[in-house]
Amino acid sequence: MPLSITPRKVQEAVHRGVKRMHNFRAARLMFLRNYVGQYYDRASGEVGTEALGLIFNAIRALVPHIVMNFPHFNLRSPYLAMQDYGELLGLAIDQHSIKIDVKSKYRRGLVDSIFTLGVWKTGLAQSNSLYAIDPDDRIDGGTVYTEVVDFDNFVVDPNSREHLFADARFLGDRIYISRQKLLDSGLYKNDLVERLPRVDSMHARDHAYELSMQGIQIDENFEMEDIVEVIELWVPAARATVTVPGSREVTFEDFLRVDDFYGPDEGPYTLLALTPPVPGNPLPIPMVGVWNDLHILANKMAKKIVDQALRQKDIVTYRRAAADDAQEMLDAQDGESIACDDPDGVAVKSFGGQQNSNEVHLSQLQAWFNYMAANPDALAGLGMNTGSATETRVLAGNASVGLEDMRDMMYSAAAAEGRRRAWYFHTDPLIEIPLVRRKPMPAQYVPGMNGPLMVTPAQIVEEQVLLTPEARRGDFIDFVFSVEPESMGRRDSRTRFAQALDFATKILPAAASSAQTMALLGIPFSAKEFIVRMAKDAGIDWMDQVFYDPEFQQQMAMRMMSGPQPQDSKGQLGQKVQPNPSAGGSLMDQIAQNGQPANVMNNPDLTEQAMAEFQSGANEGQAMVKKEMF
Repeated sequence: MPLSITPRKVQEAVHRGVKRMHNFRAARLMFLRNYVGQYYDRASGEVGTEALGLIFNAIRALVPHIVMNFPHFNLRSPYLAMQDYGELLGLAIDQHSIKIDVKSKYRRGLVDSIFTLGVWKTGLAQSNSLYAIDPDDRIDGGTVYTEVVDFDNFVVDPNSREHLFADARFLGDRIYISRQKLLDSGLYKNDLVERLPRVDSMHARDHAYELSMQGIQIDENFEMEDIVEVIELWVPAARATVTVPGSREVTFEDFLRVDDFYGPDEGPYTLLALTPPVPGNPLPIPMVGVWNDLHILANKMAKKIVDQALRQKDIVTYRRAAADDAQEMLDAQDGESIACDDPDGVAVKSFGGQQNSNEVHLSQLQAWFNYMAANPDALAGLGMNTGSATETRVLAGNASVGLEDMRDMMYSAAAAEGRRRAWYFHTDPLIEIPLVRRKPMPAQYVPGMNGPLMVTPAQIVEEQVLLTPEARRGDFIDFVFSVEPESMGRRDSRTRFAQALDFATKILPAAASSAQTMALLGIPFSAKEFIVRMAKDAGIDWMDQVFYDPEFQQQMAMRMMSGPQPQDSKGQLGQKVQPNPSAGGSLMDQIAQNGQPANVMNNPDLTEQAMAEFQSGANEGQAMVKKEMF
């Protein structure tokens, strides 16, 4: 007997999924409180309680090293005919990323992933989409959007076991919206919408936004527009979106709405985790959960040191008989001489004060936190307490391993998110996006007396192109998306200058030498592609703007041919003529000769062999005449 899926069972599964995430949300809220400190949305606090914001410092150091700029997407396909279209589609995604400010969304999702899990939702804001009729009107209808889904509002399948919910039967997010907006849209069952309970202060408990609402009544915000909560689910097996009530107070026998899902097969949600997976569990280990105890212990130890220092005091003790001597000592100025009958009867005593061992323990706690948090001190430019320069270099290199791993996971998530946006561009039947593309123009030559003469050198020009349905090529599944290395990073001017200087003095000469060697060996080699690829790996994204010669070897050959050419050696009478290494023009001419390295003769054809045989008889006769004469 097949299992029947009813709206009531779906709503019960949704509530179980919310319950499964309850402890994770509560822990996240606790971590957020330690992250923001006691003065966030508070006018006063206990001085010294949270003097060391270790969690804040770690996040502040990590985020700009991972995401500080807009990404540049690369699209590759195994089919040559799709490469040009892939380039246009990549330019369209880059342009769209700037329009929707995807950098800010990536940074927000990155911070969420440090606390628990980063979630982005990508879709098309159709006229029948909640994102097009939401009360804030943040997204225009008909546009492709990417928004951050708060972890408090993320809804998951309670039976999921694979990492990042790869086996989930449904995923969704909670949306707060005006009841009147739902009624006016005409897309939902109005009788059920009328029965939805209004959101009250009970729903605001254990949510992150509660941190900044300490001084107001949250009920008043929800009463103003009669706000209700609904949950929009993506069901991959049915390729549908289902809307159900978000409150546990009601359970309906029908769905609020069921509609076909228009989007990529991967679904609308992109997930990011920065820690290794937990076997048999879909959620990763929160990074802040590993730091939190050290953050609390370090602040407690710092508070103890301060309290001990405040309790420290110095007092003057004296014998009763030496009271006059003690008073004269107190009244004396610095360096003044006074007469005392009993100097030993007056003494200074110190009480309390912090212990040096506490400072050592605090330093150890900070070192432990630094160790667990991928060395944020080094990322922030602070010094490391090491015994030698070699040790410092080794520690810095080891610390960068964790950072590079987090950066790779962020770039992979960005590529997955960009792929979802590109799907809507690829399938849009009315798409027309103006783009500017840099196109190589080959050099122009005219015939000359000594060979071809260059009229216009090879260059890169900008051309106006349109991404239209007619430009579409192949299947979308054949494209492989990636983000250029270092494209979302940013370095200071000194680092960029040093990097460009090293590239100009080391990589460029080595590339030119390699190009000549490859040409001598007859191995096809593109110097331009090699230099541009090395520049991208080094974080230099402007190389294609200054190095734009697509025919490097041919252009150099033509330039050398157009100049003065050395003449062949005439030799002397009776002396065998030696090969002239400069014969035949320039080095590039010799390389191009017969498709072989310079000074290598080709095999004679039949005509040349016959002429050589005729000439051999004449040579023998001339030799005999010379012998008789001399």
